[in-house]
Amino acid sequence: MTITQRPQVTAILCDLDDCLYQNHEMQHNVAENIRHYMAEHLGIDVDTVAELCADLYLNYGTTLAGLVASGYKVDYEDWHARVHGSLPYETYLQPDPALRSLLDSIPLPKWVFTNADAKHAACCLDLLGLSSCFQGVISFEEVMAEAAQQGMVHHGCPVVCKPNRQAFDIAMQLAGGLQPGTTLWLDDSARNITTGHRLGLYSVLVGRTGVACPSDQQIRSMHDLPAALPWLWQGQQPPCGIAAAAALQGDESALPLKAATDKPSSGKVLAKASCTDDETIEAVYAAT
Repeated sequence: MTITQRPQVTAILCDLDDCLYQNHEMQHNVAENIRHYMAEHLGIDVDTVAELCADLYLNYGTTLAGLVASGYKVDYEDWHARVHGSLPYETYLQPDPALRSLLDSIPLPKWVFTNADAKHAACCLDLLGLSSCFQGVISFEEVMAEAAQQGMVHHGCPVVCKPNRQAFDIAMQLAGGLQPGTTLWLDDSARNITTGHRLGLYSVLVGRTGVACPSDQQIRSMHDLPAALPWLWQGQQPPCGIAAAAALQGDESALPLKAATDKPSSGKVLAKASCTDDETIEAVYAAT
């Protein structure tokens, strides 16, 4: 059987939080900081904060983006300082030498692409021991600065961030002019993976499996990359026909995710791939 080939991947874009590491306690702390900020600094009713936080995340990509788009005045630096700045990072994150060795062994340039602020990203990467694995970090500040310069920041879109296509376009520009067809994209968010996949990036959902959204692969951890994507180390092209190849080998873990219009186990049809039940749960623990 002939498997159609894609262009060879020449670079990697990788999300940070819940992708390069997973720590549920840290997620909960960040969520608490967000809810506290909304109540104490924006005057939002405490009883409605959690639901509003989830709704804004689902509709705007991040809680911060939703708040600003809804008319709330938020100082970005103050927001990030209060949401991330007070975190006891050393309690949550430890070096991951196995992941460092894995990333260093992939003979491709790599960039972190995150909706979080630069200080948060730098602190996380430093504690994980992964800073030197990446050519750079494309953070909230960099994306917003470039978006403003290109005239993308306006009343209808005051915050440019994942999963918006504009944020991906900017990230690829800032990473040296990456091309979607030759870029590997790794993220824990089904919505972010959906955008990447539709743009043509080879998109791999990290941290969850069985999520209904367009993608090329799904893995439970970054540590599963060698088993799932061995061609990264072999200088080969990733196959397009993953479903057919997996079926021949009896490997369901390598199957791409279902189409957005497929019915989930509940029998309900998903209106959008970006609004699955998993994503609703994820919204409660949105970091930014």
